[in-house]
Amino acid sequence: MSRPAVAVPALLAGLAAGAVALALPTITAVAQTATPVEWSYDLGDFTIFGHTTYNESVLLLPRVVYDTSRGLDSARVVDSVRAGAAVPAGLAAGLNQWPADRFCAGPVSATMLPLEPAVVLDRLQLAARCGIRLVIVPPRRFLTTTGKTAGTFSVDSAKRLTDRFAAALPPDTLRKYRRTIIGLNLGDDYGDKNAWGGKAVTQVQIAAWAAYARSRLPGVPLGVRVTPDWVKSAPVLAPLLDYAWAQYHTAMGDAGTWYDARARIAQELGLKLVMGVNAEGCDGPTNPLRACTAAELLRYGTIAVEHPASCAFLSWRYADATWAREDIRAAWDTLLAAARGRAGRECRRDG
Repeated sequence: MSRPAVAVPALLAGLAAGAVALALPTITAVAQTATPVEWSYDLGDFTIFGHTTYNESVLLLPRVVYDTSRGLDSARVVDSVRAGAAVPAGLAAGLNQWPADRFCAGPVSATMLPLEPAVVLDRLQLAARCGIRLVIVPPRRFLTTTGKTAGTFSVDSAKRLTDRFAAALPPDTLRKYRRTIIGLNLGDDYGDKNAWGGKAVTQVQIAAWAAYARSRLPGVPLGVRVTPDWVKSAPVLAPLLDYAWAQYHTAMGDAGTWYDARARIAQELGLKLVMGVNAEGCDGPTNPLRACTAAELLRYGTIAVEHPASCAFLSWRYADATWAREDIRAAWDTLLAAARGRAGRECRRDG
């Protein structure tokens, strides 16, 4: 027989009548003894006798906020528990699309993932516990007029998706995971008409989305996964962004010269710069399926991870077959050690 529950409708009714705010703190159920506890309950002419057996467990419960004075939904569950969070160390570094089941197994400290609003909080919680930092990528199919990945970009669709992210990540949650979120990528491959239903995405469109996202997701760094050259061609866009991207492949010429040039443009625009290597397409469009050798990865990656302008080192992308090679893992061990040796940075516009 279980212990009787205590009803609280009268308490809540009183709160509503007085238009007051009550915040119930996070509750941590302390581990209980397994010894049965006897109890009795007087009910008129009868007395009910019984006992309760407690299981040893620790349960973290979310905080439920009741705020009748400001008309907030008292049924909304706020993420107020983040037990055992690890603080990311050094420069954020890793491979895009790093598997979530390896977050806590190392060795990377950052990744970039396509995340739907329905799962974004779960991934942030996991990343925070494991000391992983995330670039959130809105899935492309939510950004098109057709709802298909290869459709035409739509600012209205992008705004609707932003609203869904804002519902999943209210301001208190965004503040809590500030150190976990590297930023939100506002799409990519803008100039590739084949990727966007036969029509390139413009800087003006991304500026409209960025302005809206800035208002709906306060404090989240906003960026584009293209070089700062693309941003520079439209003055309206740069002030709305925090970072751009510099991902090297061999068709770009000398790596050091190329990274330096991108860094100068980013500095001119007031942008931070994520640097990386196209590890799975080392020659770019000329030979998109050739992965970098371990020597190439070390050569180009070292320039990027040690570059004073890099706010993060993220390379395209994780692949099971490549990661299985011992020489590739050894190269990554060296690069990630170099990243840990640097001070951590945010990809957030100064000021």
